[in-house]
Amino acid sequence: YHMILVTGGTGLVGGHLLYRFRESEHPITAIYRQKKHIAKTRAIFESYAAGDGALVDRFNWVQADVTEITSLEPVMSGVTQVYHCAALIEDTFTALKQVNVMGTENVVNVALHCGVQKFCYVSSIATLGEPVGDRPINEDDFFNLDGIHSQYAISKYGGEMEVWRASQEGLDVIIVNPGIILGEGNWDAGSGKLFSKTAAGQPFYTSGSSGFVDVRDVAEVMQRLMESEVVNERFILVAANETYKNVLAMIATALGKKAPNKHLSKWMLYLIYGCQFVAGIFGFRKSLSRASINSLVNTSHYSSNAIMERLGFSFLPLQVTIKRVAQAYLKN
Repeated sequence: YHMILVTGGTGLVGGHLLYRFRESEHPITAIYRQKKHIAKTRAIFESYAAGDGALVDRFNWVQADVTEITSLEPVMSGVTQVYHCAALIEDTFTALKQVNVMGTENVVNVALHCGVQKFCYVSSIATLGEPVGDRPINEDDFFNLDGIHSQYAISKYGGEMEVWRASQEGLDVIIVNPGIILGEGNWDAGSGKLFSKTAAGQPFYTSGSSGFVDVRDVAEVMQRLMESEVVNERFILVAANETYKNVLAMIATALGKKAPNKHLSKWMLYLIYGCQFVAGIFGFRKSLSRASINSLVNTSHYSSNAIMERLGFSFLPLQVTIKRVAQAYLKN
């Protein structure tokens, strides 16, 4: 019997994870920062079946903020398992650090203080290093602090360090490192933009590739790992390694749109970066960095063998995920 706490219950992973708990006999608390954001979780529930949005009210929703440690203590008393899904994806470095590093530090410190038994942290493939030689990236490829990293990657790595520290202090932890997560949720942020921008006829693609995974798989693996004997390990969650060009083409097809056909090369991206730099001087917001250019043109391959062997898990095919998520987008 567990008392479960989910942080980031109004986000993509947290929302889909809560759906897995809709029939749970364990009492579940989910935290939110603003009441209106619970509507996002309702929309996620509706994407599974019409009418399921009402199930959101079965959970114990409490207003709390990972950056305010005093708000976390009351919600964590008596909790035995924590799923820490709260994170910022796009923002200033200061904000990313505050939520992804200091916020995680707060959550693990309160978990240690309250005697939580097991803790699951949603990290990212962004915190993994480059492999030696020609093999795919696996769990043993550690973050290279001297590399060019996005501010998001640095902040998620900082969060991971807090979780590993907690494991040294006696907390049983699980870390998952999902690829780019595709799923029904917020169409204006993160991977949701792949659908909304493609639907709007965005014509560009870049030469890079990455790992992609279905949000439903991420939620299922998290729950299964937390219910298993596995502790103090990390697992890469990637269903397929694919080029951005192919993924955007699949999304376009599923949305009934024309596939992006204008290739943005590295020098063009640097040109945009240069213009942005100038724009930045005049107070316009910069959204392209050297690190994000790198990630858009780099080819990275990831191996999910560890989780497939450990749980006998098989991922949903990328094609199936894209079709389903595109249909949800069109319904919207």
